[in-house]
Amino acid sequence: MSPRILFVAVLCCGLFVSCGSKSGEKDPMSEAAVVALSGDADNFNPVVSNSSTSSDIQGNIYPMMFDVSFDMREGKLTYGKGLVNSWEFANNGKDVILHLRSDVRWEDGMLVTPEDIKFSFSLYGDPEVASPRRSYLESMIFTDNKFDVDKSIEIIDDSTMVFHFTKQYPLQLFHLNLSPIPKHVYRNADRKTLRSNPANERPVGAGPFKLEDWVRQQQIILTRNSKCTLPYPAKLENVVFRVISEPTTRLTELKKGTVDVMRPVYPDDVKDIQENNPQIKLLTLPPRSYEYIGWMNIDIEEYHSTGKIEPHPLFGDRRVRQALTYAVNRKEILEHELGPYGELAVTDFSPIFRWAIKHDLIPYPYDPEKSRQLLRSAGWSDSNGDGILDKGGKDFEFTLHYNIGNKRREYVATVVQKELKTIGIKVNLQSVEPVVLYQNIEDKQYDAFIAGFSVGLAIDPAGRWGEISNPFNTVAFANRRIQELLKLGLHVATERDAGPFWKEIQGILHQEQPCTFLYWVKDIVGVNRRLKSTNINVLGVTDNMWDWTIGDPNSYMTY
Repeated sequence: MSPRILFVAVLCCGLFVSCGSKSGEKDPMSEAAVVALSGDADNFNPVVSNSSTSSDIQGNIYPMMFDVSFDMREGKLTYGKGLVNSWEFANNGKDVILHLRSDVRWEDGMLVTPEDIKFSFSLYGDPEVASPRRSYLESMIFTDNKFDVDKSIEIIDDSTMVFHFTKQYPLQLFHLNLSPIPKHVYRNADRKTLRSNPANERPVGAGPFKLEDWVRQQQIILTRNSKCTLPYPAKLENVVFRVISEPTTRLTELKKGTVDVMRPVYPDDVKDIQENNPQIKLLTLPPRSYEYIGWMNIDIEEYHSTGKIEPHPLFGDRRVRQALTYAVNRKEILEHELGPYGELAVTDFSPIFRWAIKHDLIPYPYDPEKSRQLLRSAGWSDSNGDGILDKGGKDFEFTLHYNIGNKRREYVATVVQKELKTIGIKVNLQSVEPVVLYQNIEDKQYDAFIAGFSVGLAIDPAGRWGEISNPFNTVAFANRRIQELLKLGLHVATERDAGPFWKEIQGILHQEQPCTFLYWVKDIVGVNRRLKSTNINVLGVTDNMWDWTIGDPNSYMTY
């Protein structure tokens, strides 16, 4: 999967004012599509990148092993030809034989070969690299508890390779659908510092677009890759991604026509756009992203200093985490911020996977008295009468971090501060620059924070609830039974057979409350009607971006 955490960054004004152009000279950006971003990419190396911005853009720069689509009726992915031209299973399904295209070249003219793929998988599986997608390789072959790339991947010839798994299971193709990177570029890279390798900022891809320019926190410009054969060069010469952190400014630019695509449009703005901006098409996406309040489950000072796993002094007790969820009026937040464009989250299993949802789980209601009872049972009381709960001489006080520029999360933070105060908990609020915030969340530096998470298009909870060290396990939650269920659910004959295991995991998450799941977001996307042939769907805003064209905004084409 390409897991997706949302970034927010600082607005840089006037990016495309052509002050120096001569009279009558055509602006090279006039025929570019412009996409507004709330936040920047972290890097352009799919092995180590974390942000949803990076993921969306990389899909148009790097080759994908398979072309995928999502069947909303079935709630499952379907696979088509990509870099892999055909495939077959052997050895009772434990081996996957891939037949590759032999005409795909990197931007620098070098062929994309099985060696590139094998090398890339060696990086994905290397613990020194610490790829967020390392869990995708857990069912391949390991020697001495380390991913054995030579036993897992066999190159037969220039266009054939075999991946060896320990057993057949439904997510094999999903786990194989990791973008390769060019071996000749990264061959001598230091694996421990791969995340900060300079090559990540000037990617050599093989997709319909290539990176033309990247000014951090300002803009990313993609240009047409005329050498692309997978599937073909982009139809537009340029797509420009502008980083505009302020939602009001993004909306103004969309209305003015200086931005073609904006995500998200806030629900409060829908009526005004529908009534006053007929040039804008509004699309509502199925819920793949949720927002949550992260409670660090382990003592992070102990973890970072000694590596030991000890319960967090405030949030290590599940009764406390349950109490915090009872104390937050999530329904009121949902109605205030999202209305019909959201739904309460019970766990992190998306509603798009209807067949795997444990429907009998009831969302925690807003119940401050229940919260007080749970806190008392966990040993918290106001022993000195100062209005703040304490235990063992320690006040129940913490700082809640969230990203600057996200008005919804700012509202959530103020509600949490007010409502927890009524039960005797002091919450300090701290807004943080997005790049710093998400790096600190990934590094497990915060006791409490508000964040979002975009789930993959196949159910694979291992990335989120597997190893504590995994960057996507942002609250460092570990549960022995969940570890057992992950192994069971990821090694069944068919995807549907995993349903009982996924439902049991949901029950455990509901009881343990490793974080307070707030709501699923049905993102609203604004699209200027001059932009044609978009394919905005559950896969994202930039799906099949190579087919985008610019035309008459008054000619209504299918979106």
